[in-house]
Amino acid sequence: MKKAAVIVNAGKDHAINLTLDLIKWALLHNLEIMLEPYVADLLNRSEIAADEAALQTSDFAIVLGGDGTLLRASRIFAPHDIPILAIRFGRFGFLTDIEPADTIKAIEDYTAGNFHIHERMMTRNTVTRGNEVIAAADALNDAVIGKGPLSRMLKLSIFISDKYVATYDADGLIIATPNGSTAYSLSAGGPLVAPDLQVLIITPICPHSLTMRPLIISSQQIVNVKIEGGSVDDIMLTIDGQIGVPLQNDDIVTIEKSSFVTKLISVNRITFYDKLQTRLKWSDRFDTCMDTK
Repeated sequence: MKKAAVIVNAGKDHAINLTLDLIKWALLHNLEIMLEPYVADLLNRSEIAADEAALQTSDFAIVLGGDGTLLRASRIFAPHDIPILAIRFGRFGFLTDIEPADTIKAIEDYTAGNFHIHERMMTRNTVTRGNEVIAAADALNDAVIGKGPLSRMLKLSIFISDKYVATYDADGLIIATPNGSTAYSLSAGGPLVAPDLQVLIITPICPHSLTMRPLIISSQQIVNVKIEGGSVDDIMLTIDGQIGVPLQNDDIVTIEKSSFVTKLISVNRITFYDKLQTRLKWSDRFDTCMDTK
């Protein structure tokens, strides 16, 4: 019997309803379902509740939510080489391929061996204060060094593989994976990058210089960012928009390629370029949006 860990965005009623349907279907098709405890309690199915360690014994994971739910799931399952079948419930859903109505067929295709695995690079992000590592986490999309609510410019010195590159006077800095090139980095003016490439994207946020442009480097290089200036309460490292680490002057944030990858199960022919067209409206012409009357 195969085991599937189901990660659900409990704030989406349609995702909860599909989870109930999935549990009923699994009972009839020799599939063991495990739920996070709070979701199991919500559905009155405490007998299939599983803590994180138990979820990490699954054969594959099913994610019912948006991109944020998938980003959280990637940190749970990537270290254990568990592939993820992502069902699209988000408003945007650039990372999730499968529509809710196609969930059962997608599971059947996967269990029958009709699938492909797409590996997505992750980064390891570490904060060093003095000689002590005070925080570390992996990211599928990005690590963002940003300021607080007050309009104070940050001073961030960048070193690539121990070579000093530049000091950014800016509102912040984004170091993204190719997977994250369609997220915050894109909004800040960064490039679109095919997700199968092995690179890091360094994108400044509102730099106080016309010469400070986004930079793409090899994933074999290590990025160190030294916090040179800013109020102690104003600087934060954010991992995938979900994990926050307050930073201080002289802290070093190190971003490098993680030893883990996120494995995404694909059972259809939707490509990165299809998503650019359908979800980013990449090829739309301006005149198609104009009133022609």
